[in-house]
Amino acid sequence: MEKTTTANRRRAGDAEQTKPWLIVFWSTIFRVEQHFLFAWKKGECPVACEVTSNRSRAMDANGFVVHAGDAHMLPPNASVPWILWSHENPMTFAGLSSPEFMSKFQLFRSYRLDSDFPNPVYYMPQLTPPVSFKAKTGLVMAAFSHCEPVRTEYLRQLMQFVKVDSYGGCHKNKNDLVPRYGHVNGKSFKELKVEMAKKYKFSLVFFNQDCDYFVDDQLDHALDAGSVPVVMATDKLDEFLPGNLRTAVIKVRDFKSPKILADYLKYLSKNESEYNKYLEWKLKGIGDFTGTVIGNHWKPKYPLYCQMCVALSEGRIHHEGLEIDTCKRRKFEDWGITPGA
Repeated sequence: MEKTTTANRRRAGDAEQTKPWLIVFWSTIFRVEQHFLFAWKKGECPVACEVTSNRSRAMDANGFVVHAGDAHMLPPNASVPWILWSHENPMTFAGLSSPEFMSKFQLFRSYRLDSDFPNPVYYMPQLTPPVSFKAKTGLVMAAFSHCEPVRTEYLRQLMQFVKVDSYGGCHKNKNDLVPRYGHVNGKSFKELKVEMAKKYKFSLVFFNQDCDYFVDDQLDHALDAGSVPVVMATDKLDEFLPGNLRTAVIKVRDFKSPKILADYLKYLSKNESEYNKYLEWKLKGIGDFTGTVIGNHWKPKYPLYCQMCVALSEGRIHHEGLEIDTCKRRKFEDWGITPGA
């Protein structure tokens, strides 16, 4: 199967294009069939644009979208660009590190802020007033169940020096939170997690890998709750924290050991004025995020699929395919810990 180097063998770059630019969502999403049709007239989008999950329209497509979790479903037409979509990192979808796989695609929708269409699962944090310092009865909360070795060991060692209530599957010592995909009285795990976090001064936000730009809504949960996030993540974290959010989190990277981090958390838990500095953004607002990639994600000028149609219409594709993601698995020494210490 050989790809051409034009956006569309019939219509890319054609100034006389009159039909809407058509994107066909070709794959399932985690094996769930999709059923949708979106359309924008020119003016609503810089170009007329249509997006459908109807595979019968394949021969008219200007581009195809394939979800990385269902990448066995490759489009039949190789003469138009294929757009890869992934919210997961290469440790989950190994194809993202494969030159052979990535070369099949010409555009990338990803959690990565340096992708063609940045689309992290991380929304603009809410300014809901936090519970007061004195009303927070809990100290540190954790709620992750994918027990990646390094973050799980860091959690174990941290628990030796400071009280952590762990509601997830990793070193679990609390049973009061519904399982990850459960519901109680119509509320989901994530909603209940946010409600619970409101009474804690700190929430551990340990992402499952340190891949560049890998940040998701775990960070939102803590920020929305007004529980100061203690974050183990990519060193590009600041790009997700514009304006006043820059001082809203505690970075595990800033501490040489779990004990030193624990000592700092205990210090803040007894010092209301210093603790509240991490929550000043709740009163001041997020601040100016104009011109930032994450700000453009939160407040886009045009819908994401419209942006894809524009890119196709302008021929802005990677003719040689996408670059691989070189992320490696997290190592203990990266975080200043030794297993079993």
